[in-house]
Amino acid sequence: MNYFGIYSDQSENFLMPVNPKVGDEITIKIRIPKKYGKVKGRLNFLVQKHHNKYKHTVMHLEKEDEYFKYFSTKFKLTERIIRYHFEIHFENDNRTIKYDSRGIVEHRHVEDFIIIPNFEVPEWSIGAIYYQIFPDRFNNGDKTNDPVDGEYIYDGEKIRKKEWNEYPHPTKGHTEFYGGDIQGIIDKLDYLKELGIEVIYLNPIFVSPSPHKYDTQDYEHIDPHLGVIVEDTEDLTEKYKIRTTSKKNLEASDKLFAKLVEEAHKRNIKIILDGVFNHCGSYHKWVNEYKIYGEDVGVANNKEVPESEYFYWDKNNEYEGWWGYKSLPKLNYDKTLLLWKYISQIGEKWVSYPYNADGWRLDVARDLGKTKQVNKNFWKYFRTIVKRKNPESIIFAEDYESPKEWIENLSWDGIMNYIGAMDPISYFLTGMEKHNDDYKPELLGNSEWFIEQLRWAWSQMPMNSKYLSMNQLSNHDHSRWATRTTKKVGRSYSLGPEEAEKGIDWDIFKIGIIMLFTLPGSPGIYYGDEIGLPGWTDPDNRRTFPWDKLKEKESQEKLNFFKEVIDFYKKHPVLRNGSIEFLKWEKDFVSYGIWNNDEKIVVIVNISDKDKDFEIPVWLCEVKEKKMKKGISIKNNEIDEINVENGSIKGTINKKSFIIFLGK
Repeated sequence: MNYFGIYSDQSENFLMPVNPKVGDEITIKIRIPKKYGKVKGRLNFLVQKHHNKYKHTVMHLEKEDEYFKYFSTKFKLTERIIRYHFEIHFENDNRTIKYDSRGIVEHRHVEDFIIIPNFEVPEWSIGAIYYQIFPDRFNNGDKTNDPVDGEYIYDGEKIRKKEWNEYPHPTKGHTEFYGGDIQGIIDKLDYLKELGIEVIYLNPIFVSPSPHKYDTQDYEHIDPHLGVIVEDTEDLTEKYKIRTTSKKNLEASDKLFAKLVEEAHKRNIKIILDGVFNHCGSYHKWVNEYKIYGEDVGVANNKEVPESEYFYWDKNNEYEGWWGYKSLPKLNYDKTLLLWKYISQIGEKWVSYPYNADGWRLDVARDLGKTKQVNKNFWKYFRTIVKRKNPESIIFAEDYESPKEWIENLSWDGIMNYIGAMDPISYFLTGMEKHNDDYKPELLGNSEWFIEQLRWAWSQMPMNSKYLSMNQLSNHDHSRWATRTTKKVGRSYSLGPEEAEKGIDWDIFKIGIIMLFTLPGSPGIYYGDEIGLPGWTDPDNRRTFPWDKLKEKESQEKLNFFKEVIDFYKKHPVLRNGSIEFLKWEKDFVSYGIWNNDEKIVVIVNISDKDKDFEIPVWLCEVKEKKMKKGISIKNNEIDEINVENGSIKGTINKKSFIIFLGK
């Protein structure tokens, strides 16, 4: 017997309060299907104390309904992290059934639920709808700040200003600019509000010589190429220096950013900044490779300057570059607390008046420093400083592995959720690796792997982190979701940019979007995805937003689909913080339920080339009504509602489609 239906999590259904503080009395619950018979003797709630030893606490029957018995226990929270799982003994089974944060434990180590005392995240961040903008490619609102051809040399080549609808060059994208800017974002805030966006995540906007700006030149100011150029010259030998160091330009650009945040906040839209603190750029005044800040300034010109302690040095007395890139000098957090203090002051500056940003996304966060302990401790310090200044701000990290140690250490609030969104959804729906570098047919439609991967990912974070973390299918580092549905292995330099637009499976594209908005986390849209913008991985994924195509029929159809999904998401708050359980699955098919006391939602996905009959046990997500209504779907137009008989729904789902049913 597999004891399907035993369930607990850390939603308000099974944990109260969901944001516990030291001294709070906590109630923890678990449900047991009545059909498995009587619980023998006691149901144990095991709390880990020291050295992997557990304290057994008996849980008591709290209530029961048609299908389940609910057991609970109460205790007072101390300052110690709580780790717990459950042990169940049935009268008709001699085994001890263990239940942890992934579900029933069989022949594997226990992955405990965790409660972190005083770990709080702002209410707005739970399930928030993100829109990621790569500023140079989104919208050009001020042509006077555009970079000009040959304005400076970057990575050995003259930079180039391209026409808006040109493709990025397959190998020279780092020297190409299109003119998008902060004013362009301000001009489109009403568009984003109408779309339903709640948070804008901006790729880096601080002074930098590159279009991506992950090589910071000045953390203290917004790049005038994205902001405002008041002072300028026609002399190309001085143009870049004046544009990026003029006090008038820097102050005007900072002021424009403050206006962006103010205008966004008027529309109830938050702003998240990209913090690139693992490394700076070789243009930074601490390095000053190109003497922008003077002849003797920076370690490239004088290794005796005090800032030399901010870097790592190799045996040849050369500063280390991140991954060997000399244009990205790696910052040394192991040696001096001055760097800790400076970077944390930057963190608090931009979430404070007059700028008032709402938090930080941390670039390559796990790479910072040379040891895990230094890394975790610095981020804890940074997070403490930022939240002390702005308690409603959030800190989430770019991370590709389990973030458990960092979240337990109070270093991060959450992550860019590759492990619990982009990777499993992409492989299940397309078999494609997120760069389009590999195709794994064994994972395409593999629902067993998909569910196992998601359950593991969810077990690595407490509930609030899971629902705060940003789920995406596209971003600036990986291929566009539309192009991934083609199942082609390749990049722009091997197949050409035009090939990214051919063979897109729009049904699978839409199924991916509905999963993005119904699986736990904060759904994130990469600019242009709402109209199906294609693209291989970097740099082709950084194409400009084709505003001239926005009114075309195909673009409008996709945009309206996104609006419908977002509207549905906003009307059903259970999607932001409800319990979730997989109900039925097989090859190319998966269904899951999301529920709380007020509403139940069932999502059914079929990615095969054939219609599929289904019988789904919706009693597992506590549906009690005799009918469920259809919410949204693609295809399946003949279905409006469905009967619930003996706790299940039966029907047929069309090929390559999804259906969402609503109940209570």
